Amino acid sequence: MLGDNFPADVSLKAYYDQAMQQLKNGKYESVKMVEIDGIQGVEFTEAPPEGKDDPRRHQWIAYRKYLGQTQQLNVMTSTKGTNFNKHTDDFTAILYSMKAVK
Repeated sequence: MLGDNFPADVSLKAYYDQAMQQLKNGKYESVKMVEIDGIQGVEFTEAPPEGKDDPRRHQWIAYRKYLGQTQQLNVMTSTKGTNFNKHTDDFTAILYSMKAVK
C-alpha cells in the first residue's frame, strides 16, 4: 500500500524511462506502455538469458486506486529461456485478459 500522495503517474513514467534505457542496453527485448482493463502500465520482455535454463520474464507494472489506496500491480509470467518463445502468445494472452477489481 502506498500513501495518498504517492505520485503514481511520475513513478510509472520512471519505470518506463528506466525500461527504455534497459532496452537500449540489451537487457530487454521490448518495452511499451499498455493499458490492461483500463489501467495504464509498462509492459516489458527480457532479452534471452545467457544460460538456456535461466529464467526469462514478461512483465507488466502499473498502479491502481482501490478502496482508497494506491496499489502497485506487478504481473509476471516466466519460464526458462529455452521454453520462452513457444509460450510468448500464452504470456501475452494471460496479461491482456487480466481483470483488476476496481
